[in-house]
Amino acid sequence: MWIQNKMDESKHDIHSQVDAITAGTASVVNLTAGDPTDTDYTAVGCAITTISSNLTEMSKGVKLLAALMEDEVGSGQDLMRAARTLTGAVSDLLKAVEPTSGEPRQVVLTAAGSIGQASGDLLKQIGENEMDERFQDVLMNLAKAVANAAAMMVLKAKNVAQVSEDSVLQNRVIAAATQCALSTSQLVACAKVVSPTISSPVCQEQLIEAGKLVDRSVEGCVKACLSATSDGELLKAGPHEVYARKTLHSVSALIFQNAAKQAAAAATQTIAASQNAAASNKNTVAHQQLVQSCRVCIRIFFEFLNKW
Repeated sequence: MWIQNKMDESKHDIHSQVDAITAGTASVVNLTAGDPTDTDYTAVGCAITTISSNLTEMSKGVKLLAALMEDEVGSGQDLMRAARTLTGAVSDLLKAVEPTSGEPRQVVLTAAGSIGQASGDLLKQIGENEMDERFQDVLMNLAKAVANAAAMMVLKAKNVAQVSEDSVLQNRVIAAATQCALSTSQLVACAKVVSPTISSPVCQEQLIEAGKLVDRSVEGCVKACLSATSDGELLKAGPHEVYARKTLHSVSALIFQNAAKQAAAAATQTIAASQNAAASNKNTVAHQQLVQSCRVCIRIFFEFLNKW
């Protein structure tokens, strides 16, 4: 019994640490977007510290859990292997984001995506991957849909830049289009990072922040194009802009819906717990009030869900 309790405690701690690692990674991705001269390196440093400290604690917990799992053939070794893969992925990211590394942005995004994959694999090893894989697939597909819509808009922007006679406006359009492309790639990378731990509110916040960066870059690209030409045919990027923004709203709604479902599930558990306590609760009036309050709570949650 002690061993099982210790294993459950270790799994819970490891899960919390993985949540912090993926949230920190997503934060690094968001904070290092744009011009390096505008990067808040103090905030980046704080995110890296969060990643490093939680990785250290996670490694200790994994070693303990692997030892406790030694009776399960291969389980301990598989867990250690998954932890080493995650550690390697974090190391690659930290190298890529060093100010003097000179690595292309795509290297940073790829390294971040690897952390998401490794985190998901580690959680599977400890049986803590409670997030519905279908939900993760929908999340990734929405992020990719935003990227595809924005890519079409970027192509339109490049056409605008080619016909613009004002070199200043032309460069402004090219810069805005480039930023739009980078922010959408960043959204997809961020979704890959946090999808295994999207139940964490901090991870949800980081993905929403990545979506806001895309929204701002899309708006900037549209404004740059409007200032560079009045050619109606060239400016037919509108549908792509609208689709990208609608899909971003779908991402936020999906995250919010999932959070509400979890809250509803928690309320259901509370009702069950309060009902189980009835036998030992001498104050029947207070007990009935507790059950009724919980039922009202869950009804409100489900009414909320039905609106989505």
